[in-house]
Amino acid sequence: MAMKRANGTGSVYKMKHKKLRKPYRAMVYIGQDSNGKNIRKTIGTFATQKEAYDAIANYVYDPMKVHRDTVPFYQCWDWMLLEKQRQGIDIKKGKFEAVKPKLSSIWSMPIKDIRLIHLQNIIDQYKHLGRSSHDAIYKAINGAFKEAIKNDIITKNYALDITLPPAIKSNIHKPFTPEEITILWQHTDDILVRVVLIYIYTGMRPIELYQVKLENVNLKEQYLIGGSKTAAGKDRIIPLADCIMPFIKEIYSKAHFSRSETLLPPKLIPTRLSRPIERLCNSLGLSDHKPHDTRHTFITLARNVDMDIYILKSIVGHSHSGDVTSDVYTHKTRKQFLDAVNTLPVTFTEEMMSMVK
Repeated sequence: MAMKRANGTGSVYKMKHKKLRKPYRAMVYIGQDSNGKNIRKTIGTFATQKEAYDAIANYVYDPMKVHRDTVPFYQCWDWMLLEKQRQGIDIKKGKFEAVKPKLSSIWSMPIKDIRLIHLQNIIDQYKHLGRSSHDAIYKAINGAFKEAIKNDIITKNYALDITLPPAIKSNIHKPFTPEEITILWQHTDDILVRVVLIYIYTGMRPIELYQVKLENVNLKEQYLIGGSKTAAGKDRIIPLADCIMPFIKEIYSKAHFSRSETLLPPKLIPTRLSRPIERLCNSLGLSDHKPHDTRHTFITLARNVDMDIYILKSIVGHSHSGDVTSDVYTHKTRKQFLDAVNTLPVTFTEEMMSMVK
């Protein structure tokens, strides 16, 4: 039933179709359509009739205040995504889509009602996740709150007070030992071993080798252009050490003959390497390894031979941000990159073995 107010100021309706925590709907009139019919707008639902009347009175006095009071978190989330698009930032939809279900407790709440306890409860609920997941949740919440402040919806960003769980060093990945690398070099008749050694001596992420276009491989000057994931990682120059050039030339020839657009066709080696590498390690008597371990191996070997840190970061696609001198003023030639990877050992002395263990 509608409780009428003065003409043009709005009405309050009690919704009786089911039991509701806030059954009183406050409606205001915002104009007329082309047929002269009043256009109504819901400004909120309330627990009591008095709260609904007060909301209408506040709306009549200051419509923008009522608007600010009811803007939900998800609206600020949408503003955040739009702002990232305006800035030309590549929105990794998968990452944001993965975070959204974790924010269900605040998703439809007016953002002005969200406090630190609501945000901290979300982080605490998912404390079993890794640091990258915690960072993703934090950045998403913080982004939405920042947009709410920019749009004068709220004045305080409670996301800044969130306490993240301490980072735990992951033991998931471990580099191949010198003994294991030596065994791999003894079994290069196996195509999978050759591919694993390519990964070890380039530092590429597992997916990156499959994405390298044949046209971006320069056999003469021994480098390829590839990479993914981050701005620093995309389309980077990756030098090809002398020791793996025979393998590169072999797969390049096969790809060219089969008219493949990419260097490593899936028909040659499966894109999901976890099980094949697991079986390979078992057959050669190596400890268990994951595909990403090859990247850890490259970085470990590079640090042990004191590779120039600028070259190392550039090869693996890590950002130089925070170091203006390196980022802006450092320039290296392709030959310097190639010389750097040619210092990585193929055979190991006892001293080298002790450094990696």
